Parts: sequence; structure tokens; C-alpha cells
Amino acid sequence: MFDRLRIPYAFGGALAASFWGIPRTTQDADCLVAVPALGYQKLADALSAAGFLIDELDGTRPVAVAELRRQIADRGFMSLVHESTTVELFVPLVPLQHAILERAQEFPFADRTIRVTTAEDLILLKMAFHRQKDLMDVKGILHVQQGRLDVGYVRQSATRMLEASVAAELETLLGEYGGGSSAHGVQ
Repeated sequence: MFDRLRIPYAFGGALAASFWGIPRTTQDADCLVAVPALGYQKLADALSAAGFLIDELDGTRPVAVAELRRQIADRGFMSLVHESTTVELFVPLVPLQHAILERAQEFPFADRTIRVTTAEDLILLKMAFHRQKDLMDVKGILHVQQGRLDVGYVRQSATRMLEASVAAELETLLGEYGGGSSAHGVQ
């Protein structure tokens, strides 16, 4: 859908962590999307045609541009549901998110190709969120991608965007889980 609408996107969250690290189950999909101001109506129409609904605490509603924009203003993302799957569409608000869209890599998935957040950018995002499941994902990515990460990029970006204590924790994880042995990887 995003390719057809020419909307830059990159899947993140547990889906991306499963590409780079240790797969885990999830009931949702997270995606960063750069929707042009004049593209919201086409996006709303495509989401509606595909069977998506707006997901709110008090229930679901049909997809409408006003509702999508309200959710972005209130939450910073659009919350949708398709059958039993929740989909959260985040819009880029900080420079890292724009870089994520530029750096995303393509992977085969089901019967199509999708764009996925790089392992390095996913590590940075998960360290910023710093929830227990995020830290487990980081450990899995570091272990599975050992020797293939652009550790220099991760370190440089961590010092710019993470709190000092979180950047120090990431440095410890890089050493413990095998991500610290390479100055830069294949990416």
C-alpha cells in the first residue's frame, strides 16, 4: 500500500527485531510513515478499502483524515486495527526518524518486499524507549548480528541522542553481547 501511494515507510518494533535478532510474537505492527500533507486522503481511502479502522479506547471508527490527524496531534501516531492486529503508524518528528526512512532496507516478506528499519537504528530506538522487552530485543540483535553491525554509527548516534546513562548501558551491552568487536560492519 505504501509503495503504491509513494509514501516512504519502514517497519519497526517486534517485526523488525525479528528480522535482525531473536523472533518474538506480537499482536501489533509498528511502522514509520512520512505522509505528505496532501497524501492523507489517499492514505485514508486506501486504509478503508483494505479494511482498516481507527482504533480508540472507546472502540473503533471508520478511517477519516480528521481522525488520523487528531491521533497524531494527541498521541504522535495513528492507531489502526485490521481484524485482530493493531497497527501503529508513526510520523517522523525528529532527525533520527528521517534517517531511519532513508536507511531502511528491503526484505522479502510473504508475497511482497517490505522496508525494514536497520538493525543499528532499531537498537537506538529500543534503547531510547528502554522498556524490558526493548532491552531483550537489543540483546538479541547484538548477539545475532555480531560482527555485522556498524558499531561506529551506533556509538556516535547514541552519544547524540541518548541520555548519558542509557548510552553507557548500550556500551556495556555492546561489549557483553558481541556488538563491540567491530568498528563498522557490512552496512
